[in-house]
Amino acid sequence: MKRNLTLFASFALLFCSVNANAQVTEGGYHPCGTDQMVAAALAADPVLKAQFEEEQRQAAEADRIAYQQGYSFRKTMLSGSRSAQQSPPQYIIPVVFHIVHDYGTENISDAQVLDAVRILNEDYRKLNADTAGIVSTFQGIAADASIEFRLAQLDPNGNCTNGIDRVNSSETYVGDDGSKLNYWNRARYLNIWVVKAISNGAAGYAYLPGSAPTASVDGIIILSTYVGSIGTGNYTTARALTHEVGHFLNLLHVWGTGNSPGVTCGNDNVSDTPTTKGWTSCNLTTNDVCVNNVEENVQNYMDYSYCYRMFTNGQRTRMHNALNSASGQRNSLVTTTTANATGINNPQPCAPIADFTPVNDLYVCEGGSLTFTDVSYNGQPTSYNWSFPGGTPSTSSDSVPTIQYNTAGTYSVSLTVANAQGSDNFSRTNYVHVLPAAAQYTANFYQEGMENTTIFTNDWDIENPQGNGWTNATTAAATGTRSCRLDNTTAMAGQTDAFISPSINFAAMNNPVFTFKVAFAQRAGSENDRLRVYMSTDCGATWLLRYTKAGTNLSTRSATTNAFVPTANEWRTETVTLSSVQLSGTNVRIKFEFESDGGNDIFIDDINIQGATGVVEAEDGISSFNVFPNPANDNSTVEFSLAESQNMIVDVVDLNGKTVQSVHSGNLSAGMHRLPINVAELSAGMYFVRLQNAEGNYLMRKLLVE
Repeated sequence: MKRNLTLFASFALLFCSVNANAQVTEGGYHPCGTDQMVAAALAADPVLKAQFEEEQRQAAEADRIAYQQGYSFRKTMLSGSRSAQQSPPQYIIPVVFHIVHDYGTENISDAQVLDAVRILNEDYRKLNADTAGIVSTFQGIAADASIEFRLAQLDPNGNCTNGIDRVNSSETYVGDDGSKLNYWNRARYLNIWVVKAISNGAAGYAYLPGSAPTASVDGIIILSTYVGSIGTGNYTTARALTHEVGHFLNLLHVWGTGNSPGVTCGNDNVSDTPTTKGWTSCNLTTNDVCVNNVEENVQNYMDYSYCYRMFTNGQRTRMHNALNSASGQRNSLVTTTTANATGINNPQPCAPIADFTPVNDLYVCEGGSLTFTDVSYNGQPTSYNWSFPGGTPSTSSDSVPTIQYNTAGTYSVSLTVANAQGSDNFSRTNYVHVLPAAAQYTANFYQEGMENTTIFTNDWDIENPQGNGWTNATTAAATGTRSCRLDNTTAMAGQTDAFISPSINFAAMNNPVFTFKVAFAQRAGSENDRLRVYMSTDCGATWLLRYTKAGTNLSTRSATTNAFVPTANEWRTETVTLSSVQLSGTNVRIKFEFESDGGNDIFIDDINIQGATGVVEAEDGISSFNVFPNPANDNSTVEFSLAESQNMIVDVVDLNGKTVQSVHSGNLSAGMHRLPINVAELSAGMYFVRLQNAEGNYLMRKLLVE
């Protein structure tokens, strides 16, 4: 067993690891991110660093003294029978779980949270059945920490709560200090934030007492798949929360600081945990690596072995010392005042807080149906009162109603839930999108050049959970002055934003070809920005992926850059392969979706779906077809050459194929022709100049009117 204190060497290592990236361990599990986060916080604040180091020195000295005194508490509490271990806890900590979610699997159930609390209490009271598997060397010092955890029953405003707070936010995809939403006072609650992803690659992290940069981020953030042993969790990963709570109570990794187990022998400044390099596998037989004939505590909760079983007596004392220290206000967590303020000794049922989500999607064709499900929280509803304007039925008392929508439009949904303790209402406006059974666009072409902002606003849907995503912008354009731009530089890594086309009748086109233009450059350190294009033939109820590119394959500039506005030659035309189902689809929608890795803005322009025209220039004798100037704001000219005399219709059509200006109708002689177009008669936007011969075959060229 070790005796020497190596505090300052340990924390020197911690500061060397500020930029270390958390990696998945050899067992396939995500590691802990505490060392990196603590190191970064202390490196940014010298005053905080000095205070923290002094507090850690005092904690190490207190351990040394306690070890010399034999860790003075009753041995029956440490290694006696299970009945002796079930005596009242010395400390009870109120807990709140903030479930930060986007209505996905990360919105874990109350039952999964309760299971996580059960596991915490079993681990900290040494009531977990797997203590029977602790190796004989450490059976005698495996400790009942005499600490219990209870879900808060009163929130900071004194309102009834079940200790499970649900927050709908795309921050769930980020998982950093900025994702710690709806913080409750750390002097009264242990805050645990549950998210879908953590940006540094960890399973979770906590701040050691006194190391948090601000009180509002002091707590634990953890992946939803590492909470509890049911639902999205499992019993092995569930012990990660036990590990992170250990950090919150001032326990280090058993090898010391720095997130690199298995590299250098070190210690955690607890005298009865042997010096170790740390383990990422469960080696219980040949682990005397650092000191000959001194077995290492591979089964300790503060290792990475994932065969966790125990805390030691010394770790128990160190956690108790933390709970008696003002550092990080840990001592305020376990007072009678806190117990009363959080209601943990007097649990009561609560009124529900209403919430709901669709089972699948929010888009449907006329005559189609959508199913909704109740996801209310805080208290179990006993009654449901739904309102579905435009739907059939228009009301429902089911918890999972299915509603038919027969008329195109955008509709709201509201839900009132109630139980004996009270009721709550929640509404979403413009929530359901019912699309016409007949396509909005039926012609031999569909082209969107982003020039007509009214058409873009009315016809295209934006899925933009961040509020700063896809917009019709004048920042850059492949042609004209506008394109669709995603403000990706302020986006959150892992978040997706989409914009969706109106419905198009592909069956009306002759062998349609789908192209668009893209401009993008990688940002240094962001390699995984990804563009996907989907298509739907059922009004957006389901989507089929037809195109995806990421990183260097997506980039249209060869070098990385930290800011990007494309030049004229930094646009690339992409062709999307169409399936036979889409080629024959009478109601097709297109979705452009971008998944951010925190990189540069991306630009989309000139979205074209065009059937093969009936005109083949060499056969029909039409050549040199051009429109100039283009863009135009006063007059423009269409020119073309005919190999022989023939009847021709020359007109200007809008995006719906409707003629808005007749330029010529009748016979034209062989040779070159130049015909004027009175652009002043047209509103600003995109049009097409169409040449049509007597057989009905035609050619078109785009005309942009400013």
